[in-house]
Amino acid sequence: MRRSGGRAPTTTCRRAPRLVALVVALGVAGAAFATPGGAVRRTRPAACRAPGPTAPVAEPVGASDTVLRFTVTLVDRRRSTPAIPHRPALPCRSLPTVVRIPAAGTGPFPLLVVAHGRDNDPSSLAALLGSWADAGYVVAAPTFPTTSKDRNGNPQRSESVAQAADMRFVVDRMLAMSGAAGASPLRGLVDGRHVGAAGMSLGGLAVYGLVSNTCCRDRRVSAAILLAAVRRDFPDERYEKNRAPVMLVQGDADPGYHNSVEAYPELAPPKWFVTLNGSQHSPPFEVPPGPEAPLVYATTADFWDRYLKDDRAAAARITTAIAASGGRATLRRDLGP
Repeated sequence: MRRSGGRAPTTTCRRAPRLVALVVALGVAGAAFATPGGAVRRTRPAACRAPGPTAPVAEPVGASDTVLRFTVTLVDRRRSTPAIPHRPALPCRSLPTVVRIPAAGTGPFPLLVVAHGRDNDPSSLAALLGSWADAGYVVAAPTFPTTSKDRNGNPQRSESVAQAADMRFVVDRMLAMSGAAGASPLRGLVDGRHVGAAGMSLGGLAVYGLVSNTCCRDRRVSAAILLAAVRRDFPDERYEKNRAPVMLVQGDADPGYHNSVEAYPELAPPKWFVTLNGSQHSPPFEVPPGPEAPLVYATTADFWDRYLKDDRAAAARITTAIAASGGRATLRRDLGP
């Protein structure tokens, strides 16, 4: 997907070598990600096994652009998953993770780790995540275990703490796969100095934890985007001023719009707040995309470019795109001193 002011589409012949190389690498590396030593212990629950990455597939993101996508199950055996109705407790956290990478370019690329919304999965954000990969990012989106809820059906606050820890674990594993000495589908492709985190709806609460709460702060995260994000207090923890630049994006017809309105004054600059006028909760971000989605894809990619690629011209591209939206969006920002 070519963004206004972005790079020109590249040809298929330039993309083919990476697809071939990844297919070969995955065929060799599959056993390496199964378990330490390459063997599956008979006593391990099926949900705690880690099959190797799937073969990569080409995923079109526009008329002429393509990214590569594969799935790898990341298993954190240091943490457990609590029981919920219809699912027993597990001695691990199993995170099937969809990874998208640019089909062109040599890398390393900045890393984006993305949290989906309540009781959803990364497929709901496929078009948005594909646009970010096409803009030059490795994008990793785990599927969280089913959300634990209280007796009224509301998500437990502790669940977002667990999801923030899941996101940290995904960062760990993406960096390890990039730095692996042997064959790896991500070998040499992840720039661990430039890490972004994004969260949709309830997934946004985990990202707030990563960048501004004592529960979960991860100082490797150097920029964050909150998409129609929930913001609540964490049990026995406190919010602190964020050190990472943040962008809030939400429609003012979304019943949860107050979350972003209330959060923005509490955040430290540089900070951006894009209001999508007349937009509801899901259409700007999820599948099927609404008419405002292309504006979201462009402005969020420019935000990543500004703070993860040090592209200073990207800030002007954001303001220009909002000004040219015909009233579809408005912008507040504070870039600090």
